[in-house]
Amino acid sequence: MKLSLLLPAMMLAGTFGWLAVPEPPPPFDPPELVRIDPGPIEWRPFGNFSWQGKASTPEATRVGVPGFEIMKFQVTRAQYAACVADGACAEVPGIGGDLPRTQVNWQDASAFARWYSRRTGETWRLPTEAEWQRAAAERHGDAAPEATDLDPGERMLANYRNGSLLRGQSSPRLRPPGGFGVNSRGVADMAGNVWEWTQGCMQNGTIRAGGSVELTAPYCTVRIAGGLHRAAIIDFVRDPRVGGCAVGLPPDHLGFRLVREP
Repeated sequence: MKLSLLLPAMMLAGTFGWLAVPEPPPPFDPPELVRIDPGPIEWRPFGNFSWQGKASTPEATRVGVPGFEIMKFQVTRAQYAACVADGACAEVPGIGGDLPRTQVNWQDASAFARWYSRRTGETWRLPTEAEWQRAAAERHGDAAPEATDLDPGERMLANYRNGSLLRGQSSPRLRPPGGFGVNSRGVADMAGNVWEWTQGCMQNGTIRAGGSVELTAPYCTVRIAGGLHRAAIIDFVRDPRVGGCAVGLPPDHLGFRLVREP
């Protein structure tokens, strides 16, 4: 066919969509989102801090958190399996679609967020620590010891005691989405036994005389997981019960939910 005839034919075909490549459908039904209004939280950085050369714990201060949208439920096994099927996520243990996706490390959760962003044309990411705490509302626990001048051994024991009190006698058995109830902001399972990866890194710094904190370079191979108490976990660890928990009690399970940016 002559070029003079081919070009009009191609334009006509484009008009009727004959040559258009259809967009792939979303990998699963859009997740239910909860809008979290902007507001303050009592924020305490998490990590290693010193006061006059001794290990110490910063005081909590009030900080503002901008509004955001977050998944009502944690990412499920079935949702994560769609990412595995696309070759964008690593296979991890555990089957059964109607349960939270656990046995995932920070890198797995981040890979899922990147993949889901590509598939939907939207921007999805892990929440910041402050966003997670704001979304958790009354279900958030802060296991920092009351005394701020403990030596490292005493601090570790205090963290374990406080974490045990927050967790009580909860069972490690997984429950379907919503099995641990909904908090006052409408977000489900924040008080459950699945800790959730955040963007947060383990912090380091010095506490000044007035109580403010001078942060130094964070240790971002250790990431913060939110739950009944915060946990610092090495970013490649999928099961902290067998090692890899940098501070305090290890979580029962590691999972995640995402924030959608405007």
